[in-house]
Amino acid sequence: MKLFSILIFALLSSSALADKPNVIIIMTDDQGNNLGYEGNPHVRTPHIDRVAMNSVRLGNFHQMPMCTASRAALMTGKYAEYTGAWRTSLGRTLMRGDNYTIAEAFRDQGYATGHFGKWHLGDNYPMRPMDQGFDEVVALGCGAVGQIGDYWANDYFDDTYIHNGEYKKYEGYCTDVFFNETMRFIKETKDKPFFIYLAPNVTHLPLIVADKYSQRHIDNGINPKLATFYGMVDNLDENFGRLMDCLKEEGELENTILLYTTDDGMQGAAGNSTPTTWFKGMRGKKGSKEEGGHRVSCFMSWPAGNIGKAGSLNNTLTSVLDLYPSMLDLCGLELPKGIDFNGRSFKTYLTQPLAPEDDERVLFFYYFNPKKLDDREKTNCVIWKNWRLLSSKNLYDISKDLMQENDVASQHPEVVEKLVAAFDAYHAKGKALVQAPVRILVGAPAAPVVVMTSQDAYATPVGNPPKWKGQSFTQRAPEKLEQSYGPYMLDIVRDGNYTIKLSRYPLYTGMTFSDGKIKKGETAKVIEKVRMTIAGQTLEKQVSAKDTHASFTLELKKGAAALDTALLGDGLNGIAYFVTVEYNEKLASK
Repeated sequence: MKLFSILIFALLSSSALADKPNVIIIMTDDQGNNLGYEGNPHVRTPHIDRVAMNSVRLGNFHQMPMCTASRAALMTGKYAEYTGAWRTSLGRTLMRGDNYTIAEAFRDQGYATGHFGKWHLGDNYPMRPMDQGFDEVVALGCGAVGQIGDYWANDYFDDTYIHNGEYKKYEGYCTDVFFNETMRFIKETKDKPFFIYLAPNVTHLPLIVADKYSQRHIDNGINPKLATFYGMVDNLDENFGRLMDCLKEEGELENTILLYTTDDGMQGAAGNSTPTTWFKGMRGKKGSKEEGGHRVSCFMSWPAGNIGKAGSLNNTLTSVLDLYPSMLDLCGLELPKGIDFNGRSFKTYLTQPLAPEDDERVLFFYYFNPKKLDDREKTNCVIWKNWRLLSSKNLYDISKDLMQENDVASQHPEVVEKLVAAFDAYHAKGKALVQAPVRILVGAPAAPVVVMTSQDAYATPVGNPPKWKGQSFTQRAPEKLEQSYGPYMLDIVRDGNYTIKLSRYPLYTGMTFSDGKIKKGETAKVIEKVRMTIAGQTLEKQVSAKDTHASFTLELKKGAAALDTALLGDGLNGIAYFVTVEYNEKLASK
């Protein structure tokens, strides 16, 4: 439950609300700094470049290590480990429903709110965008097209997305669709200002775009993977131009705050495809502790507002953590009480930039690893002034060494000591938080049917000695019967009668336990039976090749529970890829 008692706002009059600016936050996926105005010589982004060069460019803007972490930080103004959604996999992608989001803060002060594109913070109540403050939602499932929680067989063209909780098929390329739906929402919102979170899934894997966008780059000697990546950016720019035209035609351009960024550094599949990939003179890509992993493009436009000189470059240290308090501050709205933000408002710094060397702020860029919670080697950077402490031991001055090639830790032991101590305090708090699983609610009146995928399972080590296995992450996993392990962590909301269905594929596909893909010469493995254990009850059923699922009906008591599942046969013992739990209202215990 939200703590509404401490989050109450004064209701604005309609006349006061009419003067408030609209807000659009565009956060692309794994794009890094690949835009023309940033210096990339290959992409064609005239529309974005034109707006960026007439905006305030935040040149020292930092994201979190990965997609989920950055998106959780945007929604809450907190480090991801405080939200529950701190990793892109292993059942650690679920943002707790009690987080009071930026969308809720805008909605509760009179704004119309819309989310279009990628969410990646949980697909079940109360984690969905429609539960977290958004009035209108068109979103893909899970974290990318083709991941196991996405609608089955989506392929970027003419896909099915989630519209306000229901599946709906759309025509066109994914980026086109999300911009189309954004513009529809703008046109339909007439009586109040709007807050929009537009999150295209490009340039995340898989790399797919129409040939007309990639072929130009191939003709210029770019390898196919990178050419597709650049083509996805070119298409994105076309859509950005259409959005700007829409705002102008609707008379909303002047009084709209538009902030553009991406969720992390450039993704590796394209970035690693050639040794000459452009990285803006920085080391690192998505997930890297080096500057290129988290220092990304960001600019803000507001023609009618006072946000600094148009076309200026502002190097104040800023972060995705700052967007929540900053946007409310810029709009003259109240900040919710009772929330301890990790971010700060940068409103003042837009007109009075703060030089990094004069800023005492410390930022942490860290990706907790459930397999090794005390790891400090990999994704670990502490940011202070112009210093970057990597892995708690290597120190770089990025004002002199942007490529981070000259470790000066031995020359500045006092800086290393200060930043190690700061990181240790930060890490200790986070370590305690990430060890508590976020549970999926079942039996809630607002969502009597819950569908979970293996992406939601709380991955754990198995065997003797215990070892971590991979997670069934994509739609290829059930097709190939890739094995993964871990319980579905549940919070049973009320006593009653429940039906639990375990399946290899989503029930809406009608696919059976025998449907799958095997390599030439291999023999298909056969699922012979299905087993589940919950609240001390173990149930098992034989299944045939023609069965789509196994169904179990049982009484469950309110409270926390771990649901263990298994598809068994031919050496198989991994979890069920899809789990549907339904509260049976008519059969509920009295």
